[in-house]
Amino acid sequence: MEIVTVFGADGPEGHSVALMLLQMGTFKVRPLVTDPNSDLAQKLQAMGTEIVTVDLDSPSSIQEALKGASRCYARTITDFSKEIQYGYRIANACKENNIKHVVFHGSHHVHRRFGLPARHMDAKACINDYMNELGLPKTEIITPYYYENLLTAIQPTGSNSIPMGETAMDSMSVKQVGSIVASLFQNSQTWIGKSCPVSTERLTIEEYACILTQFLYPKQFKDARISVKTFVDSSTIPGSQDLGNMFQFWKKGSQKMNIAMTATLCPEIKTFNQWVAENKESIISSLEKKSTM
Repeated sequence: MEIVTVFGADGPEGHSVALMLLQMGTFKVRPLVTDPNSDLAQKLQAMGTEIVTVDLDSPSSIQEALKGASRCYARTITDFSKEIQYGYRIANACKENNIKHVVFHGSHHVHRRFGLPARHMDAKACINDYMNELGLPKTEIITPYYYENLLTAIQPTGSNSIPMGETAMDSMSVKQVGSIVASLFQNSQTWIGKSCPVSTERLTIEEYACILTQFLYPKQFKDARISVKTFVDSSTIPGSQDLGNMFQFWKKGSQKMNIAMTATLCPEIKTFNQWVAENKESIISSLEKKSTM
């Protein structure tokens, strides 16, 4: 049975990929984690899956993690000082281990196309370019804003602090990344050499808020209609200017995601309406926890 190495299995995207591949049973899955004590790593261990701890600061550790594998899902974690370095190491190790199919979680070039940096996106775009230079047999997957992240953007007051204005924003559930990547691996010859900008929904922030209100009433949600500047100035998270530039980039119509392609890769895609309806209780629980923080 061919081995698929999954980087970032202790993060939401990699965990989704590892779970789907394990459920399929077509490949032997080698989940790689940087923190074996994390909740997601522990969940994989509880399933009886052997996880492998990888040190991204050690090229030899990455080489060992890929030894004997034929396929690799690679996603680099946002690290403003080291992400490109980590990505290059993974790319080099894939080349040296003759990986037959790499699915890389890439992104659009924001600084190159827009003139302003969004380092979490630009780093992934540069890594993807490097993989192309190496001639890796690769498929790039580019994902939009996640449904799950919308919940962290909703304040206890019910206002949604995403500065998109009237521009529709692409989105999907992070849990569907696994199904899409599994489909790419199952059909390698079709997808190698292609870029897949995936999405399952495209709505304005006001439309997202209306759906939340519809299913979670009497809780009510609305678009706070803040500017990108207000978003950046009021944010306390690292890289807020990068996020602000990302939203500005998206507002210029630069998302260019492909919902039809996504449906081909993952016929069971869920719209935001369906996702909220199916996850109503967990969403309410998440919001209530946030309101008490």
